[in-house]
Amino acid sequence: MTDEAQKQFEKSPSWDNPQVHQATGVIVAQTNASPNEALGRLIGYAESTDASVDQVAADILAYKIAFT
Repeated sequence: MTDEAQKQFEKSPSWDNPQVHQATGVIVAQTNASPNEALGRLIGYAESTDASVDQVAADILAYKIAFT
């Protein structure tokens, strides 16, 4: 994720959702990606599936989506 995209995301309501941060940690554990890369993967998945970042985060924590 670019620095500009990161800054824009930090201004969104999803940034305050603890599940987004927890799901980012799950992606880090599954892929050995950096936290920034993991967040980028979460956002990219949401964009590619036309889902919200919050919904993708919830699905990751519910073991409906895995990045392995």
